Amino acid sequence: MYRRSCRREVGSCFSDIGISQNFWARAWFLALLSKGKTYGYELMKSISRVMPAAEVQSSSIAGNYYRILRALERDGLITSEWDTSGSGPARRIYSITEHGKKELNSIVKYIEQTEQFVKNFLSNITREEVK
Repeated sequence: MYRRSCRREVGSCFSDIGISQNFWARAWFLALLSKGKTYGYELMKSISRVMPAAEVQSSSIAGNYYRILRALERDGLITSEWDTSGSGPARRIYSITEHGKKELNSIVKYIEQTEQFVKNFLSNITREEVK
């Protein structure tokens, strides 16, 4: 069954094992915001630098990222406010909350555990075994 669900293409099974693009977007946004306030557009640009497959080339991808930001805000992990100080239109600026920092720490621990699992997995299997 797992093999059938992954037939589409290599890398398409990540969501089957809990490593979805939305997970990484949430983690990345929290990590970036832990360094300071920033605008939504800057968050979008930064994620495409670390995850080229996540490049914001279409409005649907950007829309998904803004939905993630709204969900993070709804969950109390980030806050936002309108910045009207610039010469252009008002822009929404985001910042992380204390609750968001705790969530980021949990995410980092989860990623570290996943990294250890992957290292153990790879050390117990060779490429020849999977050919």
